[in-house]
Amino acid sequence: MANPRDVIADAFGKLKRSISEEDAHKFASTELKDVWVAVREIDSRQRRRLSAQNMARIEPMLRGIEKYTKIIEVLCNGTPYLPYVWAPIKLMLEIASHYRDVFEALLAAYADIGDALPRFDRYRETFANNLEFQHVLASVYTTILDFHQRAYKFFRRRAWHIIFLSLWKDFGSRFDNIIKSLKKQRDFVDIEAASFDIVEGKESRTRIQDDIRQRQERESEILEGNEKSARISQLQHCHAWLSMDDKIQEAVYERTSNRRHDKTCEWIANEPQLKSWIKDDARRPIMCSYIVQTLTKTPGLTVCYYFCNSQDTGNVCHQILTTIVVQILRQHRDICTLIANEFVYNGASCGMAQLRILVPQLLEITSYTRIVIDGIDECSKENQKAILKELEVLCAGLVTPCKVLYSSRREVHIYKKLSEQPRISLDGRQEVDWDIRSFLKYKITRLCTSDQDLLGRIESILMERANVGMFLWVRLVVDELKYCYSDAALEETASRLPKGLKAAYGRILDRIMDPNIPWNARHMALRILGWMACSYRILKSYELLDGIAFDPSNTTLTPKTKVRKDILDLCRPLIEEGPAGTVDFVHFSAKEYILEEDYQAERPFIWRENAHLDISFSCVTFLNSCVSLLPAHSTEAQRAAIIARGFHGLLIYADMFWYKHLLTYCSFLSQHKERQFSTELLAQLHLLMRFSKDNQVLLSGSNITAGKDGTTDPTLEPLNQMPGVKRLVSDILVFRAKMARENGSDKSAEMISSGSCDMDPTHFGAVRHYYQHAAELLLDGMAEVTYPEINEKDLRSFRETYGASAYVCRFLHCVFSSDGFESSSQRARHESQHQRHFRCAHSSCVHFARGFVSRNLLNKHNENYHPVIVEGPSLAESLAPPPAVERPAQGATEIIQQGIEFPQTRAMPRPSAPATGLAANIGVVSQPDSLQVGGLDVLMDFDFDTFLHQGAEDNFNFDASAFLDGNTIGAE
Repeated sequence: MANPRDVIADAFGKLKRSISEEDAHKFASTELKDVWVAVREIDSRQRRRLSAQNMARIEPMLRGIEKYTKIIEVLCNGTPYLPYVWAPIKLMLEIASHYRDVFEALLAAYADIGDALPRFDRYRETFANNLEFQHVLASVYTTILDFHQRAYKFFRRRAWHIIFLSLWKDFGSRFDNIIKSLKKQRDFVDIEAASFDIVEGKESRTRIQDDIRQRQERESEILEGNEKSARISQLQHCHAWLSMDDKIQEAVYERTSNRRHDKTCEWIANEPQLKSWIKDDARRPIMCSYIVQTLTKTPGLTVCYYFCNSQDTGNVCHQILTTIVVQILRQHRDICTLIANEFVYNGASCGMAQLRILVPQLLEITSYTRIVIDGIDECSKENQKAILKELEVLCAGLVTPCKVLYSSRREVHIYKKLSEQPRISLDGRQEVDWDIRSFLKYKITRLCTSDQDLLGRIESILMERANVGMFLWVRLVVDELKYCYSDAALEETASRLPKGLKAAYGRILDRIMDPNIPWNARHMALRILGWMACSYRILKSYELLDGIAFDPSNTTLTPKTKVRKDILDLCRPLIEEGPAGTVDFVHFSAKEYILEEDYQAERPFIWRENAHLDISFSCVTFLNSCVSLLPAHSTEAQRAAIIARGFHGLLIYADMFWYKHLLTYCSFLSQHKERQFSTELLAQLHLLMRFSKDNQVLLSGSNITAGKDGTTDPTLEPLNQMPGVKRLVSDILVFRAKMARENGSDKSAEMISSGSCDMDPTHFGAVRHYYQHAAELLLDGMAEVTYPEINEKDLRSFRETYGASAYVCRFLHCVFSSDGFESSSQRARHESQHQRHFRCAHSSCVHFARGFVSRNLLNKHNENYHPVIVEGPSLAESLAPPPAVERPAQGATEIIQQGIEFPQTRAMPRPSAPATGLAANIGVVSQPDSLQVGGLDVLMDFDFDTFLHQGAEDNFNFDASAFLDGNTIGAE
């Protein structure tokens, strides 16, 4: 055993290192009587406010400490150790007294400590010079200071009052262990005082003290593991609740950062406005990525960012706030306890109402937060107003203001809203010209010429015409020069380069439509840009290539008709490849130009009507080719072989959006009565009638009027001459509307998928289902064994092409039902947000009807709000020899394990007596010293759903060796 004085010195040093110098000075000068005075003053103030909280509860602890210090003085003579026993009590009571719930939790904790303190005054004379007794004194000192250190950490963190109760709930198990340690020392003193012969009992006392110490060390290790597992579980639950993949924003940040030319943008860090913004304790995205990069290198700064995109759908403000929460959580993982305890385990949804409460709390907890919002002008006007309003309200009420940097073009609404705020304009900046020149020099050196004088002249021409400060312009025109194959052509093209971004776009389109280029190339480029500009989401490259393969002269997709990827070069540099196999415009202004600006003084380059007709025709034609995927036309192996050849990549998009493109096309025809419906599309729509279910009964429970189901929708008037097609489209509209309202919280994703197939008025649902099933089997690692007849090269190509987003959500109203995930486990975590079939067993609880998305969340709810208090055995009972137990008969269900302690980590909900102390205030489950015979609670709490369905990367670990060693089983 260590020397008691050394044990006390170590505990003192540990606490002193964790406190500030100012508080250390206060502790050293605080006497026990000062604590009594502070308690009386607080009690007096509360009584004057008529809010007394029974301060008498702290008296047993202070009396016990008073008696304890009189005995321990012999070990602390000439040291500063003693004040640290009582001084932190005064500090924490004074801080907590302003917050009623916090003060109540602290008082209850002090009452429990006072009740557990050994009764030293009874045996002072008996044990005055006893070494074992001094070890008890040192152990109690260590335990008390351990509590002080942990509580001090809670009270001295930033905005502690916001997160305190959540941290205190997580502290419950640790606090129980502290109380248990004090009680064991108390019982040891009581038992040994009753011994008749103190001298002869020395060996026994030494053995008991060793046993207590070993138990404490073992329990401390288990507790550390449990706390680590609980924190990991909380993080997982928080990310699942937020349901936001911030890796998308990370990918955008990395991509834009990599585009920055070396040494450019660095001047922005020296701008006075930006320095002030940081310090207050199509170049544009690249500039913002550099600013984010600079901010992340600033010590003590929490950095959040969001790169807006013109393709963002839904509530962009909600996406921004959710991303901010995720990014703060990644930088400050300990705040997951606030999100988990106050929102996730309460069954709250992650909506705007919750985010308006949560985000300000997180910003107050994390000091010096800076948020960068790039490209807000790319959002719709409605989203722009919502973002500006929410972030203004968000930052206005904070004690330490959070600051937001917006990067935008000079849009009227944005400019007016932020007119009184500091701004940095990039127009006419000499620093921008220097950066452009640096970037231009780099790009020109890559031109195919050895004439350095020519390169110098081209540089001068480009710099003169790049005075608008547009790096995107430089990038576009230099790419134009790549198509010059002689020095003369280079110089002539450079002299005729347009000035301004719109002119550059026009110049590129002129090249694309050059009459000297074959008609087929021009036509295909036009279709590519039309598909990209009018699609309802960003397309995958394989979807775009398969889509443009169809035309009136080709209605099937075969190896001969499949379009090669290099056809996309026709539209470069207007388009570029993005993450996860997508293809998008180089900048959202390019899409605006080809859809909105008049091209060659006529209509826009892309006619929306023609683009939607083209997409409608391709999607409908493609769907007509999917008959072979139905069970009546193929076996499972045959379907897998067909799909593995890569001719069905357009299915998910076509099934989800074909009728939307058709309706948009019809709306254009309704506006121009003189135009006729496309005969080619009409022929394909007639063929599509094969997929309509015969004798389809109207959807049960659908109280939709004729106007809502589409039969009298004016948009469908162009289909009046085709009543069958009109009825088909109308039925699909009713079906989609019903699926959007369908409450699938009590159904599995498999049931939802199969139910949607039954409810679908067409066989498209079945086609989608069988395609998805076969695609997932092909992506599985056992596909080579399952389908040995499939060519290995085809299988590898299928995985490389479609694997990044093949696992689509099976809830049809979800945006991820058309653009999926990389793995089934990622999809499962996402789909869990649509489901809440784990319901609280207490009918009076609000979560009886609301439910939770997983069994783990239900268990955490039960722990916090429906605890079971189980009293463990006393120290004497624990030290008593185990009774003889007969070996159970074969097949018996009891689990009897002698000599091993199984700590109970979770209790199932059942009626219980009112809790007291810390458990009564924060809902902590008391943990017994050992598990009762039978192990029923552990078996009832085993998460079979998680065990059966979660992937290998999910956090489930059943450690058999730990089980046999008596350690806690980690099922979260």
